[in-house]
Amino acid sequence: MLLETMAVVAVGVPALPAALAWLENRRSGDWLLQRRLCGGRLASALLRAFLDSVWTLWCTALALPFGRLCSGHGLATGTGPAVILVHGLYHNPAAWFVLRRRLARAGFADVRCYGYPSFGRPFGDIVSGLEELVRRAALEVPDGRVALVGHSLGGLVIRAACGPLAQADAGHGVRIAGVATLGAPHRGSVLAARLGVGRLARGLAPGGEVLEAVRGLPPCPGPALSLYTPTDCMVQPLSGALLEGRELSAGWTERAVPPVSHVGLLYSARVHAEVLAFLTSLR
Repeated sequence: MLLETMAVVAVGVPALPAALAWLENRRSGDWLLQRRLCGGRLASALLRAFLDSVWTLWCTALALPFGRLCSGHGLATGTGPAVILVHGLYHNPAAWFVLRRRLARAGFADVRCYGYPSFGRPFGDIVSGLEELVRRAALEVPDGRVALVGHSLGGLVIRAACGPLAQADAGHGVRIAGVATLGAPHRGSVLAARLGVGRLARGLAPGGEVLEAVRGLPPCPGPALSLYTPTDCMVQPLSGALLEGRELSAGWTERAVPPVSHVGLLYSARVHAEVLAFLTSLR
């Protein structure tokens, strides 16, 4: 009985956002973009992404208690900018345990994680905490260069920090080497309005306070890369994951990755290869 209940929960939890995403993409017409990005095989792509979401969501939940173990830095020796990883909503630095190992093997000497709570702390305070970490990291690397990678909400935290930071610290030691975001809701997600728990989550809805705060700040300059999956069930509709014109004008590159789930972006070898290639180009 217990195993049956666990199996139902394991499948049911990711099934709800998957169903809502399908409905929202049909309503908005974004399913046409989905189908094109999936090579015309939308049904099989959605099935693969759903199965991916089942194991990645529960893998993520099991990893949460080990977040503190992922907060250190200096896992490898090599050259390049300091790299700061910023997790998404309801997560902690444990989100990065796979990518950190791959970065270490690639020779990135200084990889740090920025952690923040999903409840009780205003978005502006979370952004200020990242700005502080970026300045501290810049002081500890020879040329002051810092690269940032963010998943989901983490991508918006980076955007909010790096635009003003690049302007305020120009000539004062901080150099934003580059930015990469994974599945960031650049235009918001209606799922946040429907099921979001907490002020921070609700702020991710289109027109929400988090989205409006980011839009009210200077754009983060390139080089910058935004990766998204056409089968994202958390960013709804799919167009919510697309960049707006001012980021594209500021030097951002936008690219769809092969179909995976929203959380699966944290574990995908193909996604990690894209991130590693981007970071390596910054050396």
